[in-house]
Amino acid sequence: MTWERRHDPEEYVSIIAEVFYDPVRRKNGVRPATGQSFAQSMKIECSREIRDYPVGTKVRLRVVETTKEDSRPFLYSSYKWAHELV
Repeated sequence: MTWERRHDPEEYVSIIAEVFYDPVRRKNGVRPATGQSFAQSMKIECSREIRDYPVGTKVRLRVVETTKEDSRPFLYSSYKWAHELV
């Protein structure tokens, strides 16, 4: 798989996301919380630290919409970046 392209840091937006149990993957995932500017059906690729929080935990983090080859759009936040518990 290849990345679509590199994103300018100014393209990233701050959103509130939540940890949820993803029955398809049988493990926790992260998605935008209700009322954010992205659909709650979008998954967020982010640090394992966030995915390890209990289901229902909300965090503020910076994301950008992106795709990989042969994949549907998703949100990306670098695992190196800080996040804030909400």
